[in-house]
Amino acid sequence: MLTRNQSLKILLVEDDLADATLIEDLLGSFSEALFRLQTVTSLERGLTFLEAEKFDAVLLDLSVSDSLGGSEAIAILKARSPTVPVLVLTDSNDENTALSVLRAGAQDCLVKGRFQRTLLVRAIHYAIERQQVEEQLRQQAIRQRLLGQMIEHIRSSIDTASILQNTVAEVRQFLKTDRVLIYRCQDWAEQFDREEQKGAIVAGDGLPDGYIENQNISAALAVSCLFLVESQSVQAIADVSTAALSGSCKELLADCEIAAVLSVPIWQSGDWGTANKRLKSSVWDAGKNQDTAEDYISLLTVGKPQAQGKSVPDFRSENRNSLWGMLTAYNCSGVREWQQWEIDFLQHLANQVAIAIEQSQLYRQLAIANQKLQELATTDGLTGIANRRQFDRVLMLEWRRFAREELPLSLIMLDIDFFKLYNEFYGHVGGDDCLRQVARAIASSTKRAGDFAARYGGEEFAVVLPNTTAEGANLVARKICDDIASLKLPHARSPIGFYVTLSCGIATVIPSPQESPDSLIRSADSALFQAKTEGRNRICHASSKSESSPILM
Repeated sequence: MLTRNQSLKILLVEDDLADATLIEDLLGSFSEALFRLQTVTSLERGLTFLEAEKFDAVLLDLSVSDSLGGSEAIAILKARSPTVPVLVLTDSNDENTALSVLRAGAQDCLVKGRFQRTLLVRAIHYAIERQQVEEQLRQQAIRQRLLGQMIEHIRSSIDTASILQNTVAEVRQFLKTDRVLIYRCQDWAEQFDREEQKGAIVAGDGLPDGYIENQNISAALAVSCLFLVESQSVQAIADVSTAALSGSCKELLADCEIAAVLSVPIWQSGDWGTANKRLKSSVWDAGKNQDTAEDYISLLTVGKPQAQGKSVPDFRSENRNSLWGMLTAYNCSGVREWQQWEIDFLQHLANQVAIAIEQSQLYRQLAIANQKLQELATTDGLTGIANRRQFDRVLMLEWRRFAREELPLSLIMLDIDFFKLYNEFYGHVGGDDCLRQVARAIASSTKRAGDFAARYGGEEFAVVLPNTTAEGANLVARKICDDIASLKLPHARSPIGFYVTLSCGIATVIPSPQESPDSLIRSADSALFQAKTEGRNRICHASSKSESSPILM
């Protein structure tokens, strides 16, 4: 806004010498030089002056010789200098003319010969102030629109890395500053894009080569995080050279070509007290530069550097939150008085980033939970291999697939011999351990990608072998039995030996769309029953008539 004794530079477009002299006399009759008047006699010359110099207001006579008319002349002036207010001078005391020029963008319309010095000065001051208010509202609307677009971009993605990188790029462009980065505070032991992040720059725009790896920068950022936690505020430094920083700190920032700093916190819900304690105990490790960090902490904790004349939001009501990180803007081309709207804008954006980060983490946790639920639904809890439900699903899929392709599908049913006696002697804990070892041996013996092993129930297991003949299935069954034998699992109650053995039943068929996989299960189960009947520790094949032929081990 205008100050009382501020000198204003006025451009007068007037081709009538008498009128121009009158205006000059009115504005020049003050004891102090409150107005500096530049008079031109044509609109064309006025436009030339507007391009070359800065003016606070324009006094335009609508009757100048090269004027295209009231509305057109004002439109041309506003197109060249949209923020400079225009006051129209006219010979006509016509209400329609006044309304027309005001609608065209003029701030006021004065009738020649009907105003004195006081009215003219007041009109100029009011026009300038109204123009400033209009410009502020226009800029605010632009900022709100751009902020809305940036928030929409943040909310439209759950990819944390993409959100953060897009945010720093848009902030740098919007604030017209040199560097923007997002720093994640140290020792929050969570996963960020599957990698543990401890005191790291996770997104940046305009950063020079080697900036992220610079240990001095890491130390400064780590201590800035500590400042934000302790002050529960933002860090706004308009001029690093005059800020309350030690000489070494100023040298560090000067070496990095940093003249002004604006950092806002990115909070996340949690136990702030625990977060603060963890940050203090680990802040030094981030930068691995204790000397520089001590210089920072000794001075940053003395006061709160802020943009001069600007209030900074107080976040003490959020002290139950933890500091995830900070959004920082650096000005390198010179000092910068951070405006209140810039602080508000950056803080608002940081809040949205915090929400997006939490949402991304929730989505990730939900995906992990869903994966675990899927595993629980399809995996046998004791042995770690597929359960009966998953077995039924896979067998049905393979049955339909090979019914279309008219290729063989084999099934091996396996049973631990005399497992009831094993359980009675070794107990349920020993029995569970035996089941786990047998399951691992069966799973490791099925080498091909399509082969599928599952616990069918109790001490019984099943192996589905797609596109496998009876001979191939027999080789797999022998491999499994050999692997079990090599484990030499003691079985003190086995009537047929000293170690755990298996009985196997094999069935092979080319599936038919008219039949169900239950027929294959019945055939393999029949072969398994035959193996157990014949004395166990053997492999039996189901014939086409559902009969079994034993193959002794």
